[in-house]
Amino acid sequence: MPQVRQVAALFLLATPLAALAKPPAPAPAPAVRLEITARETAYNGRVFGERGSYETITGIAHMRIDPRSPRNRGIVDLASAPRAADGMVDYDVDFVIQRPRDAAKARRVMVYEVVNRGMRLMPRMMGAGMNPQDAGDGLLQNQGFTLVASGWQGDVAAKSLVGARFPVAKGPRGPLTGPAAAEAIFDSPNGNRIALGYPAASLDPAKARLTVSAVTGAPARIIPASAWRYADASTVLVERPADMDAGAIYRFEYVARDPKVMGLGFAATRDLIAWLRHAGAAQGNPLADIGNAPCERDVTDVCVNTQGGVYNGAVAFGGSQSGRYLRDFLWQGFNRDAAGRKVFDGIIPFIPGARQTFTNFRFAEPGRFSRQHEDHSVPGFNFPFAYRTLTDPVTGRRDGIMYRCNESGTCPKLFHIDTSAEFWQAGSALVGTGGTASDIDDPVEVRRYMITGGAHAPGMMLNACSYPPNALDYAPIVRALVMRMIDWALVKENPPENRWPSLARGELVPPGALKAPSVPAARLTWAKVANLPEPPAGKPGWPLLVPAIDADGNDIAGIRMPDVAAPKGTWLGWNLRKPGYGAGDLCLLAGSFIPFAPDAASRGGDTRASLAERYPAPGARAAKVREAAETLRRDGFLLDADARRLIGAAAE
Repeated sequence: MPQVRQVAALFLLATPLAALAKPPAPAPAPAVRLEITARETAYNGRVFGERGSYETITGIAHMRIDPRSPRNRGIVDLASAPRAADGMVDYDVDFVIQRPRDAAKARRVMVYEVVNRGMRLMPRMMGAGMNPQDAGDGLLQNQGFTLVASGWQGDVAAKSLVGARFPVAKGPRGPLTGPAAAEAIFDSPNGNRIALGYPAASLDPAKARLTVSAVTGAPARIIPASAWRYADASTVLVERPADMDAGAIYRFEYVARDPKVMGLGFAATRDLIAWLRHAGAAQGNPLADIGNAPCERDVTDVCVNTQGGVYNGAVAFGGSQSGRYLRDFLWQGFNRDAAGRKVFDGIIPFIPGARQTFTNFRFAEPGRFSRQHEDHSVPGFNFPFAYRTLTDPVTGRRDGIMYRCNESGTCPKLFHIDTSAEFWQAGSALVGTGGTASDIDDPVEVRRYMITGGAHAPGMMLNACSYPPNALDYAPIVRALVMRMIDWALVKENPPENRWPSLARGELVPPGALKAPSVPAARLTWAKVANLPEPPAGKPGWPLLVPAIDADGNDIAGIRMPDVAAPKGTWLGWNLRKPGYGAGDLCLLAGSFIPFAPDAASRGGDTRASLAERYPAPGARAAKVREAAETLRRDGFLLDADARRLIGAAAE
């Protein structure tokens, strides 16, 4: 059964002429109503310099949306959602706000985090831990910024997470049903359970199909119904074939029921942030007093508020799934609020690759995404890839991530930040080529940055992977770029220029053209596979390109952290599955680190120079680290404090 891929068109409800003679309907309830469940001291009462202490406000935002409005017509199945008496659709999202307790000490700047599967990851990238009471060095808090996170993913249910509750779409005669698919790679000898994103409409095995493939692209073999069964409507148990290893790909195709209106996840952010930015105290906005506070005049804040309301500017950050969400949010036109204003002045999609999300579809599962081995055909990895509007050479379509915001005049400033990993696992080269055979220019609002040698999930190590993990800590780069974005979005201070591999400079090549080093001791086999979207039937694929490498195997282009500029080994954004686990395919989102030999005598055929050969004198490597850190600081990619810390660590 084919996976549902097309966004269904919604139609406005026509108003009967007879309705014009009726008395006017009562005014609808507000589109946003906050239910505050807790308001407490943040960070254990820590004082952040002149900004003072912070407080945390948590609760539920009760949201309403008009399915008849033209600005909502693109939300799949919204027209089929249950409605209140006034025709509106109701739903709820969780929110977390951290703000200066004293409004007079706050800045009129909001930093919004798109949560990842209900989790807040930005604090860790900003130098804090995962403990919500840990602010690290207080980078954002010392600036007096308001920090906001809210739910958008309608299948996140745990109370400890920041989730959302969306309605189930209904058909005219009962539940809506349709084709859906689930995949499982067990990566263990004993796993046999496939979880379904939506319950099966029927438990009749004749109405479903289970197949298995050894690796991506290998022939799919049907598993007979006698070798699998429903444990319940949401779980399938499999008797695994003896000749398939632990990395085999099981695909279950079935008829699902009760789709949630997942596309509300975009409207939820649009409407909540617009309300927090512009609603007053009389409407229950707990941030309204910040808009009445004195306005500072310095290099990171401005007093001229062109849109009115509480905040002079809002910047959004999202990493991985949340970065893909921000690309999708922008592409589908949600950066324009009901009054025609920008929702966000700046957006940072961090490690999204060239993908969007599996969100605004019937039977959507926003937590799933396309990789080279797992879930390769999941929707949400499709043209457009680039921010500029252009004609796709494969499909013939004309589009761009910023097409709709250009039409409405609501395009934000944007930093697209990827690591080496996303070029292998998420088609990042397409962001800079648009799927063409050459480099393309971006809109003036966009900058592209690649963090050289970075892994998508630093330190990730799985039993299925062949090589040691890549733990390169590139958070200092992210910290600096967040601050640069706030400067750019609010006071128009120009950020660093692109640091992105170029076709014209020979910095992007097909995987088979890479001249890899020989490392016999590590049994290193260079990857020959990468992830690209599947082209339409009968169409040629898009160019498969990855970053070119130097003699050590490290990528040439991009932002080089001091540990890459003065390396102790080869930093790879990819890892390979080992024998018994789908050998040769890419290993989930893991990277690799292959250390250099300590001296020439122990190289054993390793073509990379040893540590002793590279850094023959005491302090030689520390000097290179200092040079690299100072260069990054000067170019705007490191904050002063982080540059000093990295230099000091290398000297020790």
